[in-house]
Amino acid sequence: MKEIQRISITDAVVESMKELIESGEYEAGQKLPTEAKLCEMLKVSRTSVREAFRVLQALGYVVIKAGKGAFVAEKKPGLGEKALWYEADNVEFSDFMEVRYAVEPLGVRLAVERASEKQIAELSEIHDSFVEANAGHDMAKLIMLDELFHTKIMSCTKNPLLININKQLLDSFRMYRGESFMNTEVYGNAVIPHERILECFKRHDAEQAVLEMQRHLDITSEDMRHLHKMQ
Repeated sequence: MKEIQRISITDAVVESMKELIESGEYEAGQKLPTEAKLCEMLKVSRTSVREAFRVLQALGYVVIKAGKGAFVAEKKPGLGEKALWYEADNVEFSDFMEVRYAVEPLGVRLAVERASEKQIAELSEIHDSFVEANAGHDMAKLIMLDELFHTKIMSCTKNPLLININKQLLDSFRMYRGESFMNTEVYGNAVIPHERILECFKRHDAEQAVLEMQRHLDITSEDMRHLHKMQ
């Protein structure tokens, strides 16, 4: 492992840990070194390591078990766990988007109707952190917070089936989310859509929230088409 020469941003720690996992030095299910050990290995602060673990968990590389530590995830990053409703191979970006267009507008409608003031405040805090990460070009944190924003919306629906379906969809969609946020031309395009959706929560305007979510998905689709044309 390459030593990080100074206290680095979270991205650098994340990349070092991904290198360890992808190289096979740590296998699926294996426990990763403790925070203290990683601080010593990478020459970074414990805060940086702790935040990197959260990002890696959001990206699907690790599983954090309370009181036990961090473990390499059993599944490969970007591939969702298969369930009875999801048994398809060779799924493409357009397939994911078609399902998102069905699930997320429904989710945001129910969420706006059912969210408590506390949940709306929590969603606002996530958005504030997202804006801050965008300003700092912290791509790894953007990926984590974008997923957290959409997950939080779905949790407000209080519908366990919808929450579970959305979780598996987000897990499977993660490779595309990473592709878009790691590109400097489109990484900031979610800020305004998120802000408009959040405003709908504050006004308790479910109908407008559905429209804003659809527009957000339109932008996501267009961004990915743009990226693929560049390749």
